[in-house]
Amino acid sequence: MTASSALPLRVARRLEALELAGRRVVVGLSGGIDSVVLLDVLHRGATKVGFSLAALHVHHGLSPNADAWAGFCERLCRARDIPVRIERVHVRVDGGHGVEAAARAARYAAYRAIDAEFVALAHNLDDQAETVLLQLLRGAGPDGLAGMPFERALGPATLIRPLLDVPRSDIEAWARAHGLEWVDDESNADAAYARNHLRLHVLPRVAGHYPGYREALARAARNAADAAALADAVALADLADIADDTGVDIERLVALGPLRAANALRGWLRDAGVAMPPRIRLDEALRQLGSAASDASPEVVIGAHVLRRYRDRVRLVPVESGDRWSLQWDGEPRLSLPDGRVIVAVAGVGDGIARDRLAGHRVVLRNRHGGERFQVQANRPRRELKKLFQESGVAPWERNRLPLLCVDEQVIWVPGVGIDPGWQAGSSEVSVRFELQQA
Repeated sequence: MTASSALPLRVARRLEALELAGRRVVVGLSGGIDSVVLLDVLHRGATKVGFSLAALHVHHGLSPNADAWAGFCERLCRARDIPVRIERVHVRVDGGHGVEAAARAARYAAYRAIDAEFVALAHNLDDQAETVLLQLLRGAGPDGLAGMPFERALGPATLIRPLLDVPRSDIEAWARAHGLEWVDDESNADAAYARNHLRLHVLPRVAGHYPGYREALARAARNAADAAALADAVALADLADIADDTGVDIERLVALGPLRAANALRGWLRDAGVAMPPRIRLDEALRQLGSAASDASPEVVIGAHVLRRYRDRVRLVPVESGDRWSLQWDGEPRLSLPDGRVIVAVAGVGDGIARDRLAGHRVVLRNRHGGERFQVQANRPRRELKKLFQESGVAPWERNRLPLLCVDEQVIWVPGVGIDPGWQAGSSEVSVRFELQQA
């Protein structure tokens, strides 16, 4: 049995642990040889394993042949009685990341929207080797050098790469042996793209001296993945002691030492969904935030977010737009704020604002505009909200982001400060309690 003829068995063994029976698998079908072979192999095994198979072709509209490729994918699937959807996307190339990255972002957004348990992509062993080498040339850390995983979460589905340990030569041999047809993307011959340059001009020379480079780089990727997993575990343990919803204790973070502090900060940012900055940027952030005086408020911009220190805590907040906003509350259990956070209204008795007193009034949630006053105690006059924020330890940059609950322009609830005593529910009154939650 040749390596190529054993391809279905290799793929089946790789997929055994996923328990695909009764599940829906959608192949990301570009029409190129890799995805055509993946579709063919999965189609041959679908009935035996008991999963349903479909395909999705993402129409980027970047090539003059894009319509022809979509038509080819439709005919290919029709001949095999495989459901296929053509998803037209708009590739935004104005984000500063280049056409390749923009097209990938649009493609993966389409994959995330798929109604299926699994999304199968046709990345192979050669692709993995190219990815690892590219990441190495970019100076990536263990996360980047780990390359592409066999499986990972992708929205509600799981992304899988059944051909990840299969060399391109075996894929090409299978396609020829079974008379498969495919389309060629003319951009694959453009050496201006970094990956194409490696594939066309660098790796053929490497193969002449190191024929096993693909497998070697794949092993390096697995080793890097192990190292990244260990670093993640250390970061998780460190953050459990020094981080909470209010931010990170900067003094205890710095006390971890440079390596562990940078690792913990990286893990904290990643969990918050922030694009990872280079190591030199993390080190600079730690230096600025850790060496500042206790009464200073330094800030470090990380992409679309800002790391800000207030007293002994470092917090991550979106870059402020300065816009004013206002949302009317009509009794909804949840309201989404402009920055992605959520206000939850919890019904109860005696705990919160008296519900009946709100009837007939216009109730809004809005951000601070300046000059607001608030009454904390019934026997005390209203005070400037700014002063109350200072006393309550609300960081300066959070003050204009906090939602204020207002009744006919009167502020009656401020997160972290309290409820106006004139609106506080009695022990037996029906009440509503508002909670501010992160996105």
